[in-house]
Amino acid sequence: MALQQLPAPIRERLLIEIYQQANDMDWEFLSLTEKTNQYRRWIEDPKVGGVLLAYGPEKDARVWIKDVPMKEYARAQEGIGNYARYAVKRFQGPEEIVRAACGSGWAMKPDSVGEKPNHCYAIAGDSTRYICWGRAGNFRDLVWAALNEGIDSTERPAIVITTRNGETVSSAEHTRQERLALRCGADLRYLHREMVPNPDYLRATGGSDGPSQPSLID
Repeated sequence: MALQQLPAPIRERLLIEIYQQANDMDWEFLSLTEKTNQYRRWIEDPKVGGVLLAYGPEKDARVWIKDVPMKEYARAQEGIGNYARYAVKRFQGPEEIVRAACGSGWAMKPDSVGEKPNHCYAIAGDSTRYICWGRAGNFRDLVWAALNEGIDSTERPAIVITTRNGETVSSAEHTRQERLALRCGADLRYLHREMVPNPDYLRATGGSDGPSQPSLID
């Protein structure tokens, strides 16, 4: 039996609780084993699994946690998507990426942010540049995206490798990434980012944003 539709207030409380815990434990730095163990702890947590199990079996509760809030967690930290308001902290946004990639004089094109990989367009006068960004582990996807974009653009695309506290890129990896970017006709930049308090988070906890979208697991 699939997990029943969650009432909007219940769903919102679950999202707030899970994202708060994920923030407290630095979810993105956990190993696969640690993440697997945390999914089990969430099922055992009265504030998470104790609520979900009232609407369906354990296996579907686990799938909901993995495929609904946590599948969107990285995007939420980028300020992208419907779940961004539940992230306790997030990065400063694509404007920071544009400054790192292009310098002053360029601005993010409105409504140009996309994903897979994260990307946007920067504009300066009549010029438009494609910029994609992500962690070093996603470099293959970033290169492929920049290569495809560069074929149809008169401006060089840009790749931004992002790091945060606790992450580094080795000199050997750095050198190879630069060579690959050069071969693909893309500029390569590195940006160390800090998480900042999410300016939208209080509206989520205050419940003033209206009803959340319902969620179903088939």
